[in-house]
Amino acid sequence: MDYILATTLGTLVGFFIAMPAIILEASRRVKNMPLLIDVHVWRGYKLKEGEVFGVGLLLHLIISALYGFVYVLFVERDWLVVTHAPFSIISMIIVAGLFWLFLNLIVFPLIGFGWVGWKEGRTVWFETLISMAMESAFLWMLIQYYQPWYFYS
Repeated sequence: MDYILATTLGTLVGFFIAMPAIILEASRRVKNMPLLIDVHVWRGYKLKEGEVFGVGLLLHLIISALYGFVYVLFVERDWLVVTHAPFSIISMIIVAGLFWLFLNLIVFPLIGFGWVGWKEGRTVWFETLISMAMESAFLWMLIQYYQPWYFYS
């Protein structure tokens, strides 16, 4: 149940972070908002203008959901070796940093974005870093709100 809740909260936080991009994209005022990776080519297929935003938003939400899942995995398996403090802001930032490294050095090259996403843009590494920092802060706030009462004793 914790995995489902954390994945759902991660997706919710990702959606909340993406709201300015969604609103501005829908109003046709601003294109290529930061914090959403602009995916121009997917598996050899050149994406159209609307598809770039849709795939970028989908990728952002998947990354957000996976971060929530990975954090709870670290807590449940007691892999928080540095802090040993589950659901603390420091442990969430450390796991977000590790997840950011995993994304940029392993996942992005595997899906064709190149090291740290350079094939999709020179600032993808920074966009994902800021996104993961915001994700960890907002997820920490949500977890504090939804944390069961027996965690406080």
